[in-house]
Amino acid sequence: MGRRVGMEPVELVERDDLPRRLGEPGGPGGPGGPGEPEPAQRRRSRRWLLVPVLAVTVALVGAQAVVELRDRAAVAALAQVPGVVRPVDEDLRIRWTLDARTEWVPWAELTGSILVGLRRESDGSQALVAVEELTGERRWTTPLADAHVVERTDEGFDHVGGCVLEPGEARRVVCLVTDAYLGFRQTETVLVPSALSRLVVADVADGSVVAEREVPGAVAFTVLPGAVAVGVPRSDGALVVTATDLLTDRQQWQSVVPSAGDEPDDGGFLDRSTELIRTADGLAVVTAGRRITVLDGGPARTVMQASNGYTADSRLGIVAAFGQDDEGRETTTISGSGPELVLPGRLVRVSADDGSLSDLVLTVGSRTRAYDRSIGRELWDVGHGVSGAAVVARGRVYLSTPDGVVAIDGSTGAELWQAPVLEGRTMGDLVTDGHHVLSGQQRPEEPGAATALNDWPGVGELVAYRFEDGSEDWRVDLPGTLLGVASEGHTLIGWGNSAAVLG
Repeated sequence: MGRRVGMEPVELVERDDLPRRLGEPGGPGGPGGPGEPEPAQRRRSRRWLLVPVLAVTVALVGAQAVVELRDRAAVAALAQVPGVVRPVDEDLRIRWTLDARTEWVPWAELTGSILVGLRRESDGSQALVAVEELTGERRWTTPLADAHVVERTDEGFDHVGGCVLEPGEARRVVCLVTDAYLGFRQTETVLVPSALSRLVVADVADGSVVAEREVPGAVAFTVLPGAVAVGVPRSDGALVVTATDLLTDRQQWQSVVPSAGDEPDDGGFLDRSTELIRTADGLAVVTAGRRITVLDGGPARTVMQASNGYTADSRLGIVAAFGQDDEGRETTTISGSGPELVLPGRLVRVSADDGSLSDLVLTVGSRTRAYDRSIGRELWDVGHGVSGAAVVARGRVYLSTPDGVVAIDGSTGAELWQAPVLEGRTMGDLVTDGHHVLSGQQRPEEPGAATALNDWPGVGELVAYRFEDGSEDWRVDLPGTLLGVASEGHTLIGWGNSAAVLG
């Protein structure tokens, strides 16, 4: 049987405290021996031993305080980034449900706790409304159109008009008030015009109207720095885009965008929609849902085909057209805020970007690739697909992939960690509250893996992962019948059959 090895407490003392030889000072029988103790000398010795212990303790406490202060500063910095939501935890609740009759101005462009939108009532009346962001409580209402009869012969339709916030420091909102709509029919959309077509400029603080004017036949608009651009179709199918001073109606420039034609898309559907999109260095005009003409105050600068759709990214100030190359692979053509680029794959949505990776653009095909927007150079690629919006924070890229959440070093492309998805779950968008990477996921309503199409989606979940190592801190079902999440400004939004503000 082996001998047991243990540890015993040992008291360390100075050499001067050790017993000396018989008869020597401090030794047995000598001066300062057992019969003559020297307490002062011992006290001095023990105090000397405690000094380094206290110093180490103070150093550890100080280092911990520095780490905590650094973490708080990092969280506070992220909290100012558009798309970073207010802190959330397991006690997740619906604060209020969004009304589908109100079309809201993009929340990321608003400051404070107010939301502004155009509300359309069933009696034909329209009003500009402002509510408290976290409660939905009405703050003010500005009537824009009285109740009147609106006849629609199409069951499915999209409204024309809405509201856009003026860029820059001025807090004004511009609304196109009209009854025009885009009706959906079996093989085409049809623009149904309206006699009501008016631009209204209002102060966000109290809803007071500061300017208004008629814009007959307007089908699209947006607000540029110091101007408003309005698109009006011509009888030959061309679109006349006119930019005027926001308040005085003085014309700044006018451009004619040729007709996109009446040729159906690859699916045989004829789209007659029109949209104007502000970019960082111009105006993108989308006609027929698949041709994008970029203007910069004069003739068309460039034309892009968007056979597979398009998107705008206000974070980068760009518009992206999705198409295909000669071999049938998807491509993304980017215009705005720099040279035009054609990149492989589809542009990845980003819910929040703190700017720590300047000019970063992500695309996804069979792999996810990162590019420098300013020059189009590929920075890195990783062997992951994408299942939802990504997050860019603290020099890292956090991806929602079919296999789970993956953290990538934004400078090198090195994979730092992966949080695998649980069995039976599907991945959705990523958002962040500055404390965690928050992942929207879905699972079947009943236990076990999905076995049929109607088994999914069933229950929405929100999962909180740590930034540092991807460890899971908590997981909670979304309230009500919500299936996923997104970020609007600094607010967490849940979506499903309806949309709701969460907190």
